[in-house]
Amino acid sequence: RAQGQGHGRGRGGRGRGAASMQGRGPDFRTCQTVVELADLARCHLDSMSNRDIAAFWSILPRLLRNRGAQDPNLEEKLRCVIGTTCTRMHSFQCRDLAQTSLGIAKTISQVSRGNQQYCADDPLQIIRGLFVKESQCSQVFDSI
Repeated sequence: RAQGQGHGRGRGGRGRGAASMQGRGPDFRTCQTVVELADLARCHLDSMSNRDIAAFWSILPRLLRNRGAQDPNLEEKLRCVIGTTCTRMHSFQCRDLAQTSLGIAKTISQVSRGNQQYCADDPLQIIRGLFVKESQCSQVFDSI
């Protein structure tokens, strides 16, 4: 493995998690539930890069099927992330814009499937309310 390309390194020569090790932003890969993800994002929202915002939206659909503790402030935290995303989306590079758009589209697809009803404080119901019932998705996609 010549020229510094050892195990665990992909294209670009950086090891997995290199950005978070440099103190650049939150490491969303450690989150197990939507509540943990939203908490971490809300705590770091002011210092998150566009790539961090894209990572949030990329991970969100994967965590929707994991059940965990409810958070009475989840809707507010998600509204903050949505607002920041919409505000900053005009400055996203192509990769971040594509990653964010795909993550949001996957999220909307998952929460709008079928007519299943969830408890009012279930993350799926909260996200469904934000994107499907309140038409937040049109605001997001207008920004795109």
